[in-house]
Amino acid sequence: MFESRRIKEGGPTHHYHFEQDEWWYVLQGEFFINVGDVTYHAKKGDSVFGPRMIPHSFAKVGAEEGKLLMFFQPAGRMEDFFNKLSQGVAKNMTEAE
Repeated sequence: MFESRRIKEGGPTHHYHFEQDEWWYVLQGEFFINVGDVTYHAKKGDSVFGPRMIPHSFAKVGAEEGKLLMFFQPAGRMEDFFNKLSQGVAKNMTEAE
């Protein structure tokens, strides 16, 4: 589980995970969450599920600060990714290993 705080509009580029499902829960603000061909307008209290191997992305919209809880299953590689990201070193998670 990872809490993402967003002040500026936008978010990560469209991508997918080979081995992890991803689930977003909106704590504050509004987000557009794309999963495959579907776009959700998610607000506080909403959640969206993104299965592995399905392209997805999200973007904070509006002036209000946004906060998301992001869950990954299984979490192992994503935990490593966020640890590296916090150190300024990140690996492209869409590459197969």
